[in-house]
Amino acid sequence: MLWEKGLDLRSMNVFLETARSGSMAEAAVRLGITQPAVSQYISKTEDAVGSILLDRQMRPARLTPAGEVFRDRAEALVASAEAAISAVRNVGTQPLPELRIAVPNSIATTMIPYIYAFVSEDMKPGNFSLRVGQAADHIRGLLEREVDLVITSDIIETFRGIDRYPLFRESFVLMLPPGFDAQGLSLAEISAALPLIRFAGHNVVGQSVERHLRRMRTQIPRVAEFDTAQAVAAMVSSGHGFAIATPMCVLEGDAAGHDIACAPFPGPAFSRSLHLLARGRELGARAQVFADRCREAINDHIAPRVAAQMPWLENGIEIIHHDED
Repeated sequence: MLWEKGLDLRSMNVFLETARSGSMAEAAVRLGITQPAVSQYISKTEDAVGSILLDRQMRPARLTPAGEVFRDRAEALVASAEAAISAVRNVGTQPLPELRIAVPNSIATTMIPYIYAFVSEDMKPGNFSLRVGQAADHIRGLLEREVDLVITSDIIETFRGIDRYPLFRESFVLMLPPGFDAQGLSLAEISAALPLIRFAGHNVVGQSVERHLRRMRTQIPRVAEFDTAQAVAAMVSSGHGFAIATPMCVLEGDAAGHDIACAPFPGPAFSRSLHLLARGRELGARAQVFADRCREAINDHIAPRVAAQMPWLENGIEIIHHDED
C-alpha cells in the first residue's frame, strides 16, 4: 500500500491525542508541541484521507462521523506498530541497536556512570545515548520517539500508552556555604543572613521548592536563579547564598568539585519522587530491567554516600518498588 503524503504514525498519534482530549490546546500540552503544530498535523491528515475529521466549530471539538471511523482504525494501527517495534526489539537475545535515555541535570553526573555499567552488561545496546535537560523537553522527546526512556519527577499521568516505574524518593535539604552554621536557625533567619539561590522556574526542583514555600506562606526575595545543580552549587560554595535542593543535587555539586555544607530543612519536610517512563510495549521487559538496575545503583552506590554525608537525614534516599498513589 502506498500511503498518502502527510499520513504517518506521528500524525495519527497527534490526531488520537486530540480526539481523547477534545482540544488542540490540551493535546499540544500533552504532546509537548505547539497548538499550531497540532492543527497542522490534523490538517495534513484530513488532506491525506480526503475527509474532515474534527468539527472545529464545536467547543470542545468533536469528531465528525468520518473522524470516529478513522479514530478506531488509527488506534489499531498505532497499537500494531508499537507491538511490531516491541517484537523486533525483543527477538531472542538480539541487542538493541541503540538505547536513548533522557535524565534531569540533577542526577546526570552522579547516577549515570553506574547505570551505564549495568545497561552495558544486561541490555547490550549498540549505542548508549544520553540527553540531559528539562522534564518537558524529555517528555516531548519520549512521545515523539526521540528517546526511549526518561527519568523524571513529572509522572504525566494524563498520557496514555506510557508505562511508569517508580525508582526512589529523596528529601529536600539546605545547601550552605562552608562554615555557615544553620543549627537552630529558622528559614527566615537563614534567608535574612544569606540570599536564596534558586533553581530556575522551569526546573522541576525549583518548581517543587516554590510550591513548598507557598504552602508555608513564606516569601523570600528573588535574587538569583540558575537551571543546573552544578551552577547552584557553585554559587553556594562561593558564599553567594544558600539553596534548597535534594541530596542528588548536592552530589552533583560534589562531582563538579564544589565544597558545600548541608543541613536539615528547617520546617515541614518535603520530598520528590523520580520515576522511569517508557512507551508501552516497545521495550518489553527491558524497561523493567532498566528500572531494577536504576534502583540497584541508588541502593548500592548513592544511598551510602548520602548517609555518610548527611547522617541526620533519615530515609534521605528511599527506594520505591511499587507505585504509591
